[in-house]
Amino acid sequence: MTTPLENLGEVADVHVASAAAGAARATPGVERLQPGLWGLVQQLSHELWERATGEAYPDVAGVEVELQDGVALVDVTLATDGTIPAGQVAAAVQRAVVDAVAARTAVSVLSVAVHVCEIALPR
Repeated sequence: MTTPLENLGEVADVHVASAAAGAARATPGVERLQPGLWGLVQQLSHELWERATGEAYPDVAGVEVELQDGVALVDVTLATDGTIPAGQVAAAVQRAVVDAVAARTAVSVLSVAVHVCEIALPR
C-alpha cells in the first residue's frame, strides 16, 4: 500500500525511516542498526510522538532521513554479523531500502548511504 506523504514533514520522515529500518534489518548479514549520538537524543522525544499520535514510535534507530523536493536521502548505520563481506551487505541494504520505501510510501529515494560501524566476528 502506498501512503501519500508529500509536505508532511516529521510524519513523512518517520514513515520513510520505518520502511528503511525494516528493510535494512531484514537484509542477510545485518546484525543490528546502530544509532548515533543524535539518534540517542531523538529517542527522548518519542514519548511526545506517542502522546500526539496515540501510536508507538517506530524503531528507526540507526536510520536518518532527509526529504528534499519530494525525494529522500537515507543514511543507515549498521553492524554486520561477519558472515557476508561488509560491502556486499551494504549494497544489499541499499537495494532493499530503495525497494521498501517505494513499496510503502509515495517517496522516491535519491540516495542510500550505508555506514558499517562494526563487523562482528562469526561465533
